[in-house]
Amino acid sequence: MWNGPFIVRFLRSSNIEIGGVIYEKPRQKSEEEIILGVAKNFLKLPVSIDVYDILRHCLIVGSTGSGKTSLAKKLTRMLTRYGAVVVLDWHGEYFDTADRVIEVGRDEPIEIPVEDPLDVVSLLEEVLELTPPQAYLLTKVLKKTASVELLLDLLESYIPEARWEVETKASLLRKLSFLVRYGKLLRITPPEKLSKALLSGGGCVSVDLSGLRVLELKRLAVLSALNSVRYIQERKLFESRAFVIVEEAHNITSRASLLARYLAEVRKLNIGLIVITQSPAALGFEAMNNTNVKIVKTLRSAEDMQVIAKSINLSSDKYSLLSRLELGEALVDAPSLSEPLLVELLEICS
Repeated sequence: MWNGPFIVRFLRSSNIEIGGVIYEKPRQKSEEEIILGVAKNFLKLPVSIDVYDILRHCLIVGSTGSGKTSLAKKLTRMLTRYGAVVVLDWHGEYFDTADRVIEVGRDEPIEIPVEDPLDVVSLLEEVLELTPPQAYLLTKVLKKTASVELLLDLLESYIPEARWEVETKASLLRKLSFLVRYGKLLRITPPEKLSKALLSGGGCVSVDLSGLRVLELKRLAVLSALNSVRYIQERKLFESRAFVIVEEAHNITSRASLLARYLAEVRKLNIGLIVITQSPAALGFEAMNNTNVKIVKTLRSAEDMQVIAKSINLSSDKYSLLSRLELGEALVDAPSLSEPLLVELLEICS
């Protein structure tokens, strides 16, 4: 026989709808979960997300100043209990959260993991937004090299075999011109020789990109770090989970399919991405739909609001909240919730 008032017994046994609002039943506490906060309703029940769901990727969106990075820092501290955390720190904001900081361009070169020379072409195609003729020509002239700087020499010495190659070569040289100045910051590395510093020792490593002043270099560093984590996990060089915090995800590439493809490919490798952006519209539906957990802070752009509302199937009453969320609030959508829930975030996630 159950004890307590009927309403308590009922709430413990199922979800309940009151005034058109669904209140979630308390779930059995998982051994691996992070409590985000409490539901903003009369029950004030704790809202948590399973670490398993974060391994199937998490999206945090919100306008500038909405508290995305503060929330990500709290998640970072909690996730170190369950695996290694790598932060791709666009603006150098995680120095007070990380156990170790790698200052790219000062401490270390950008390691570009390459199994085949064509991997360099694929990477530069995304970073520099090469046209198909430019990518084809680069593929045609590229030979194995231990230095990215030599790419320019190889291309300059190439004799065009057709008229279209003359113009394509000139435009490709212009796009690759940043290598003249910054080539020494780059190092092509076979996967078997990759440094495991990103994951070894566990804890949190911040890859500080703030010293890189050129957008192309930051993109190259981010994509190279993502590929390094994937290679390390594929070869089981690190026997644990890896979580990667991707700040400014909308700046990685203008081709949203790249991030979406990576999100889909690494699910089986015990890699969970926490993707952070102020512009979900720029990120694209395919990438957003490859994330299991979505945490929405306040948004200002009508386009961004429409995109995220479509992604999480937001009701009209909660849609109106998107531009009015307070600093300590978020709409949370996760597999454990039957619908997006308004959450009062804890000061420190636990």
